[in-house]
Amino acid sequence: MSEHSTTERGLRIAKVRLVREGGELDEYSFESGKLNILTGVRNSSKTTTLKVIDYCLGDRDSPAAALKAAVADEHVELSTDLRIHGQPYTLTRDLTHGRLGKVSINGSDIQAAEFSDWILGQLGCPNLNIPKGLNPVSANDQVPLSFRNTLRHFYRNEDSWTSFADKEQEFVRRAVVSQLLGFVRSRTAQANRDFELAQAKRRRDEAEAASREVRESTLQAVTAICQNLSLPLARSKEQVASARRELRSELDSLCEERQRLTADVQRIVDGSAPAGAPAGYDSSLTTSYGEVAIGLMRATEEVSNLEHLLEEHRRSARTVTAEVRRMERLITSIDVFDALPVRMCPACEQSVDPHREHREGACYLCSQSVDDDRRQRRAQVEIRSLKSELSELDDVVAHTARDLSAARELQQDLQAEQAELAQQLNEQRAAQLAPFMATLEGLAAQIAQLEHKMTALPAMEEILQRRDMANHRLLSAQQAVDQIEKHQPTSGSPVLRPTDRCSAFADRMNAFLARYRDSLWVNRDVSIRDTDLTFYVGSRPWDQGLGAEAKVLFFLAYSYATLFLDRDLDQECAFPGLLLLDNPYQQGIARDVVRSALIELAEAARDTGTQVISTQTARAPHAPDIIRGIDMPRVYAAP
Repeated sequence: MSEHSTTERGLRIAKVRLVREGGELDEYSFESGKLNILTGVRNSSKTTTLKVIDYCLGDRDSPAAALKAAVADEHVELSTDLRIHGQPYTLTRDLTHGRLGKVSINGSDIQAAEFSDWILGQLGCPNLNIPKGLNPVSANDQVPLSFRNTLRHFYRNEDSWTSFADKEQEFVRRAVVSQLLGFVRSRTAQANRDFELAQAKRRRDEAEAASREVRESTLQAVTAICQNLSLPLARSKEQVASARRELRSELDSLCEERQRLTADVQRIVDGSAPAGAPAGYDSSLTTSYGEVAIGLMRATEEVSNLEHLLEEHRRSARTVTAEVRRMERLITSIDVFDALPVRMCPACEQSVDPHREHREGACYLCSQSVDDDRRQRRAQVEIRSLKSELSELDDVVAHTARDLSAARELQQDLQAEQAELAQQLNEQRAAQLAPFMATLEGLAAQIAQLEHKMTALPAMEEILQRRDMANHRLLSAQQAVDQIEKHQPTSGSPVLRPTDRCSAFADRMNAFLARYRDSLWVNRDVSIRDTDLTFYVGSRPWDQGLGAEAKVLFFLAYSYATLFLDRDLDQECAFPGLLLLDNPYQQGIARDVVRSALIELAEAARDTGTQVISTQTARAPHAPDIIRGIDMPRVYAAP
């Protein structure tokens, strides 16, 4: 805790306001250096007033959860005027929708989640993270030591009269007590160092286990690959790169050799055999094969032409035959159609009148003489002409058929000759290529084997990369452990040792409890062990050696001692300067004991300049110098 220029350290509540929807205002003022007692019957907002102070101090619950639904529904705004180290601030919580999660500080809004950081900064308290657990070495996370944690030690609500704070975890309690007593920096620094060192060792152990597993699997995988592919065992990426260079050089050499042999083979295939060709090579086979292929092409073309010509001749013969049959049918139909008049000109398709004037025995179309013998002779002349033409066509068809048969025979002969030459040529080329084939097949097998080896190298590199990364993570984890072990937490040189601070706080509690030794309190002193901040009553922890009534008195003494932190210790202590007590009369101890304790708290507030706010149903004792009674004017219907 840093020093402040003002003599008033800590928090002081000046005023609390509750604003209803209609603008009606409830306002309560409080004084410093006194015990302020809110008095009134049941349901007169005594406890609610303390909850309003608590809500304005950054409570993140909903208004219904923090204040109860009836209060939240009835009011639209809550505010608390307070002083922090003598500086005035107004904290306002707007209960309208959209602003529930904000705290207004002198008109400037911040999120309720950020309020703890703000008020810790104003109080000069360190904003620390603490290991989440009693043993920092076994903790798996850190949590912030917030102002709300400390507030629960000087706001004793109706659920925290038999414990330091309701449902508080032990590691948080120890941190808060060390904060109140002023050595939280050194204690938390050491705890955080132990936590970070334990976390770093866990990460190192995990990295070591992973590295060991990766090393073993890497060795097995790389060894298997190298043995299967007949590669030299590679233990690093550099050795893999060297193997790649060797394989690439060998592969390039084999590819050049294959390319040279392929060029020789191509020359043989093209007929340009190189010097020193095998014995029995006949270069005329290629020429003969070419000539036969040309002749076969011509013969095939000739056959196609003759087939087409023969078909045309046969089609002409069929046409002439049809004409002959038509003329024959014409002769037989002369008598049938002799009296059938013509009504349309066959040339111009004009209508013809069969009754037009014409010479007897003449055609009424062309006026030529017409008789039966003349018409038949004309038809027979046409038939003889057509039959003569048909005879000539039959001769041409027969001649063309003979030519086609001869062309087909030539085509078949040329096909047979071509097949024989092709077989000879293939046999000759096979004889020529035989010396190359074994070599080419051997080269192909070697190239395939080398390419297969090349494809395995990236996998080996990836496996080795995983091993190197695991080793790097292990090295980084070990360096982190070494760095933390070398670093010693620095927390300054406190004026008082933790043991002295614990003793001073315990002495102040014992001074309060001394007057109750013969009645409610046991005949044993309170002590605090500075290592784990356990409170002892005699030789036993406080929660094992006290009954229910004595526990209430124990926490009244604890609250009493917090009022003297600034006087008994130094500026390092987190001095609240404020004490909020809810219904101490309703905790099961005698009323005269509570009255006596409250008077003693009031005197302590006067002597230290601090502030105590309490609630009770009974009228406040008449001691205007140290006690200010505040009557609650309004009584609300029970929910």
